[in-house]
Amino acid sequence: MTRLEQDRRAFLGEAPAAGEATARPLRSAVLVGVSYLLGALVPVLPVALGTRTVAVSLVTGALVTVVVSAILAFLSGMKVGRRLLTNVTILAAAVAVTSVIGLAARHIWGISVT
Repeated sequence: MTRLEQDRRAFLGEAPAAGEATARPLRSAVLVGVSYLLGALVPVLPVALGTRTVAVSLVTGALVTVVVSAILAFLSGMKVGRRLLTNVTILAAAVAVTSVIGLAARHIWGISVT
């Protein structure tokens, strides 16, 4: 089995075949952490580069979501449309939760970012 196939199986959480080495927890943690930071930078980077509207962040986030969904669909063997729907649902839930946290912070402590 190739290294790519082993990594794909480890990424998808499949049990390793007999005699295969298991992934190291530290390596997995670093991969998740770096992925999280890169994902968080996607909508923030246009603002850091000087854009004045939220539209650029929305378009950038949408494009990256489509690309990541296509890659994950390919790796997992899932249909691209289904993977995209799954990712959009997760993103919508994350946006809703963080919006509620922001509204609560504004209401409770008077914190506002505008």
